[in-house]
Amino acid sequence: MSEEATNRKILVVDDAPENTRLLSRILTGSGYEVHTAERGEDALRLAQEIKPDLVLLDINMPEMDGYEVCVQLKSGEQTRDIPVIFISALDDTEDKVKAFRAGGVDYIPKPFQMEEVLARVETHLALQRLQRNLQSANRELEARLIDLSQSQEQLRDRESKLRAFVAALPNLSFIYDQDGRYLEVMANETSLLCARPEDLLGRRIRDVLPADVGKTLEDAIHRAIETGKVQVIEYKIPTMTGEQHWFEGRVAVMEKNDDGNSKVIFTATQISQRVALFEEVQRLAMQDPLTDCFNRRHFFELAEQEFQRAVRYRHSLSLIMLDVDHFKKFNDTYGHQTGDKVLCDLVDTCRGSLRSIDLLGRYGGEEFALLLPETHLEGALKTAGRLRQELMKIRVSGQEAAPSVTVSLGVACYEPKSNEVATLDELVRLADESLYDAKSAGRNCVKSRQKATS
Repeated sequence: MSEEATNRKILVVDDAPENTRLLSRILTGSGYEVHTAERGEDALRLAQEIKPDLVLLDINMPEMDGYEVCVQLKSGEQTRDIPVIFISALDDTEDKVKAFRAGGVDYIPKPFQMEEVLARVETHLALQRLQRNLQSANRELEARLIDLSQSQEQLRDRESKLRAFVAALPNLSFIYDQDGRYLEVMANETSLLCARPEDLLGRRIRDVLPADVGKTLEDAIHRAIETGKVQVIEYKIPTMTGEQHWFEGRVAVMEKNDDGNSKVIFTATQISQRVALFEEVQRLAMQDPLTDCFNRRHFFELAEQEFQRAVRYRHSLSLIMLDVDHFKKFNDTYGHQTGDKVLCDLVDTCRGSLRSIDLLGRYGGEEFALLLPETHLEGALKTAGRLRQELMKIRVSGQEAAPSVTVSLGVACYEPKSNEVATLDELVRLADESLYDAKSAGRNCVKSRQKATS
């Protein structure tokens, strides 16, 4: 039982009792609190009552299908942020696209693998937790700004009491004149300063900090004096320890005099942890948790951009669909951990054989997609053939008797001079059909329904 699962509620929605029982047993065994519903209306009512952390949702159900259930969940104020993972026997690209458009965050085809369901549930719950932490950090920072503004309004002896207040704040506080000269430096953590406090006094920001950061800070000071409003900026600077740190700075006017002798107070809060958290959220949203290549959603976001670029500039664009042969049998024989290692080795091998401009994504299970910009069909076929040979060299550690890893590959190409492919969906369909041909031909081969032209 993982700590992640403790007290986490999952709503399973499927009109087939055998599916709800199986999923309930899997998830309950991993420590989750599971609730079930067999109808869409019951699912919506339960979601309002129990506020689940995640919903596993079937598509084909009587009266109200899974698409409509998801749309209604996403339109409700109390349920819109609940991640929805579709689980369905429908495996066409159109069905999956419709699921994502309805608001789903993932799609697991039936029949599903226990390990895959648990891995995807854990990934989306971790992503949800990181997003909530980021929102909490933002609310805390906003609350601190409100507290500071309210305190400033209540001060009678504004300057003396304000100095006492900022001295108690974490990290760094400065008082500048209107030209950006350091008048006072208050630092609870001097290691976060770019120089010793006594070496800063009387100097201008532009003479101390990197040119771009110095200009940003001085511009914020001028805007604060001109508008009378608090200015908020984010910047990254090297400290005395040599480390780079991110800060959030807030500039507020202390004194504004007609003779131009104005003063501002500048508070700087280190936000390196928040920036790292945001970057981690972005990484989880883009990468497959097992192989670290692009996940399906992000791969097709980038693929759509590449397709539009190919149309605009009249460049060729090729797509390779790759499927590991007999992977279920391999998992059953050597175990899922060994199977996972094979998928990771496959991704590493593909990366070593592709160009920096090529895209690699996990399409689902043991199937991967490779997008090759500015590549004709002939070049894509050669790349696919080379990959097939390279992937056969993968060896399973500790399993000397294991057979070579073989793959089937389907290749399709968009050519600006041809009317054969007009959209990314058509390119995907053609590559899928070519992959089907490769499997039908005995696997461990490369097929395309198009003809290469010299």
